[in-house]
Amino acid sequence: MQDVVKTNPQAGQRRRKRRRRRRGNMSLYYLMLFVVSVIILYILSRTVFFKVENYEISGNSRYSESEILAAAGLSDSENLYNIDLSATAQRIKKALIYIDDVTVSRELPGTIVIEITEAEEFACCQYEGNRYAVISRSGRYLSTEQAEPNEELLQIYGLDLIDVSLGDEFTSSDENKKTIIMNLLDVIDEICPDKIDYIDITDRTDIIMSYDNGRIEIDFGSSLDYEYKMRYLITIIEANLDADATGKLIYISSSSGVSFIPTEGLEELEQSKEIIENMTDTEDTEASEEAEE
Repeated sequence: MQDVVKTNPQAGQRRRKRRRRRRGNMSLYYLMLFVVSVIILYILSRTVFFKVENYEISGNSRYSESEILAAAGLSDSENLYNIDLSATAQRIKKALIYIDDVTVSRELPGTIVIEITEAEEFACCQYEGNRYAVISRSGRYLSTEQAEPNEELLQIYGLDLIDVSLGDEFTSSDENKKTIIMNLLDVIDEICPDKIDYIDITDRTDIIMSYDNGRIEIDFGSSLDYEYKMRYLITIIEANLDADATGKLIYISSSSGVSFIPTEGLEELEQSKEIIENMTDTEDTEASEEAEE
């Protein structure tokens, strides 16, 4: 006769619940251990680990490494991950006028890399009557309040500058002028670098430029189709005019092309204008005298 083993269902359920409870407690324990470990590692990374051991600075010639680090507000006791890279770059750029751009990055295990792009004097801009400011290629003020223009640089007139301040990017009361001039400079850099001597944008619908140390005056017109017009005008100068030709090149339209007036023709035109003006003044005077009689 086979023995019958009696089981207690409730006791089995209690054992299974205890096992699940123990597994749940262990999971919670491991989770807490993981969280605590992460916190400890984070604290150590910000205090003990990743100390800055070296600063690598490149691209600087005007400013010394100590000047750059002082402007950045950095020291040997810094932690690699406590440094706000963007804010550091902005501090350097704001403090050191002749830095056009700066990039700050981390390099494990303990190096901060600072890459400098130094500003170069690019153009001289007239503002507020007879004052002049020098800007970099990016449009940043490198010097202001100059009584005389720097004639070695590109001259820009009629920008209507406002809020002129060292280290800031130039702004105009006519924002379209800023956009136009920066676009023109991009095209000039590509098509005829170092060939344009001055740009007069007083009237942005009638822009005037000087080419090759004043040899050719370009009546550019408006900024419409500026890239096409610049390529077209420079092609005319280089391919169709003598290398020593002087005068005025006037852009008429895409269908009518351009008109070139040699310097001699301009002088004759000016003389004709003077004669016509004198004749007009004389006629006006005679008419006035007759009216008085």
